[in-house]
Amino acid sequence: MKIELISFVIPCFNEEGTIEEFYRRAIVLANSMAPLRFEFLFVNDGSKDKTGDILNALAAKNPYVKVLHLAQNRGHQIALTAGMDHASGDVIATIDGDLQHPPEIIRDMVEKIKEGYEIVHAQRLKRSDDTWFKRLTARGFYFFMRYFSGVQVIENCGDFRAFTKSVLVAVKSFRMPHRFLRGIFVQLGFRQCVVSYQSDVRFAGETKYSLFKMINLALDGALGFSAAPIRFIICLSIVLWFVSLVHLVKALIEFFIFKITVPGWTSIIVLMFFFTGLILFSIAIIGSYVGRIFVQGQNIPLYWLSDAKNIDFENINRHAGDLREVKLSQQIINKRVKES
Repeated sequence: MKIELISFVIPCFNEEGTIEEFYRRAIVLANSMAPLRFEFLFVNDGSKDKTGDILNALAAKNPYVKVLHLAQNRGHQIALTAGMDHASGDVIATIDGDLQHPPEIIRDMVEKIKEGYEIVHAQRLKRSDDTWFKRLTARGFYFFMRYFSGVQVIENCGDFRAFTKSVLVAVKSFRMPHRFLRGIFVQLGFRQCVVSYQSDVRFAGETKYSLFKMINLALDGALGFSAAPIRFIICLSIVLWFVSLVHLVKALIEFFIFKITVPGWTSIIVLMFFFTGLILFSIAIIGSYVGRIFVQGQNIPLYWLSDAKNIDFENINRHAGDLREVKLSQQIINKRVKES
């Protein structure tokens, strides 16, 4: 495969302490891989700190630094999507800007693509600085995804990967609002492989993936790719029906054979709360599916930009096709330029 241009896609949310160091290391990498050319697509996901100002300053110094400012925070997965929509490289590499993903690994990924692979996942080796709670929740996350999402997500592989332009064309066709890119890329097929790396300690700031966001991500994967949770409810209902039947037979034997009369108030209350909780849990899962259908039925754009730096929209439109988010963002930016 002939490779001339590599696009870095870097989502940023309140990363003022890491951007400049990430950029420095990325430039060193780019210089070491000459004559390959690089573009750096930073996506400012509605940051509240000085992230946007720092990115604009970098873009003013280097025309290959391209900045997309989302009008509001849309989340990590949609920020990545926005960056991919505007990428024009022969190889696209998605990487977080917190330096836990070492940019130097891109060199190994590009070599794998030259060998004929089309998607290269970066798999994190065990990190000694993780707390027991982090390791436990991560293990639970992958267990949940393996058995309830219907997609065999690669363990310890986040959104650090490289892929070809043909893969990008396929990814762009997936426009669901509740996005789980790890599942999408595995589901795509193509020729895939994994490279391992040792994750670094976060350079500055704190993680943006809280426990709540991780749970939401797991739910997006499980509810977005299969009806396994509903099947789980059916199986659980059958098991509970069998348990209740056994309990009924036991009660009849005690009453008619052993002449034992038990008031049973405790059993009634416990079973009532148990089955009420089960019913509410089942309704919640079904309601989650209905809610997602409702959101998708509204057909809201995934994102829209408030500003952009060093973006050639005429060139992007040729690569983006009919993506309405790109066209909408261009209209917004052109309107703001005329008004200023």
